[in-house]
Amino acid sequence: MHFLSFFLLVSLAGQAIPPVTDTTEPVTDQVVVHGLIAHPFTITLDNIRHFKPQTYQNMNIVCSSGETKKVLRSFEGISLKYILDSAGITMPRPKERGKYYIAVRASDGYTTIYAWNDIYNNPTGDEVFLIFAENGRPIMEDGRFVMICRNDKITGPRHVKWVESIEVARLP
Repeated sequence: MHFLSFFLLVSLAGQAIPPVTDTTEPVTDQVVVHGLIAHPFTITLDNIRHFKPQTYQNMNIVCSSGETKKVLRSFEGISLKYILDSAGITMPRPKERGKYYIAVRASDGYTTIYAWNDIYNNPTGDEVFLIFAENGRPIMEDGRFVMICRNDKITGPRHVKWVESIEVARLP
């Protein structure tokens, strides 16, 4: 009997057992705007029209290898600058504006950072968008909200899917 149990155990050990994987996507349906701001708020698909979204044309999502991963013929969203202006960044000492940054975080842990100067003193500030529609359709497979920076040469690293928060913070 022990021999049979041992034989069964050894024969099963050689079988390929598929790994258990988590197939749930880290989908979020809201973006919390918080941190060093006067008016914290939450953006949802129900209230996004309040922010006067715009439709923009033509953008490629390019990864660091140079490969085009996605082509956006059009996208609809709101500018990060408009979101920050609506929130009212609290900055008691304007000479310290170089210490302020904006962290855009995804529910899967991915984060990208924009310096205050990137948004307000650079053309980049006019090209960063929280989008909710691509090519005329709501975003579904990448969460409900995606942050993009249209003027990056390599757009992939700051292409944040599943955006869950936008935080204004300050370096010490």
